[in-house]
Amino acid sequence: MENYGKHFDCKYEPGNVLIIQKKGKKIDPSKSWNPAKDGFAIRMEGIYDLEFSDGKRYKSGVIKNIANDSITISSTMNENTAKYEGIKYEMFKYSIKDIKIARFINDRSLGLFSKKKIDENYEVFAMKVDKAKLCPAVLTFPKRNNEVKVCHYYLTSQGYDILFETNGFLDYMQYPVNWQ
Repeated sequence: MENYGKHFDCKYEPGNVLIIQKKGKKIDPSKSWNPAKDGFAIRMEGIYDLEFSDGKRYKSGVIKNIANDSITISSTMNENTAKYEGIKYEMFKYSIKDIKIARFINDRSLGLFSKKKIDENYEVFAMKVDKAKLCPAVLTFPKRNNEVKVCHYYLTSQGYDILFETNGFLDYMQYPVNWQ
């Protein structure tokens, strides 16, 4: 994992999170760790399933940047997953107003999703916070011969799960992530 910094260069520093909230409601990004009926927060370096106004959907796109009026998302988690999925690993920049649908896994084994349509009932805006990124974790898997993986956080209906890649295949940690 000596090249972790080279590839992920992630520091907990000030920057923007994207707030997607129902009009008249208020989402607090320091407490928003799962999608709620009032909305949710999107963080840099987290993985999200988003669809945009051009019809493109990124099922495991990493949010690389959140500016005041735009976001940059990758086509998938990394180069290995892109090769496995038969697509090109690249970055796409969209206006924050172009986000149309966010999907959240309810049950991985059954492939069930819930989805939120981001329409005129929602406000979408960038908010400056002290710790804007959801930096990937470097974890050792004792049950996998002490294999070390770079693991991204992925927003599901239940909150953030850990997503990692093995030979291009995306896999999930089998238990939820909690923050104190």
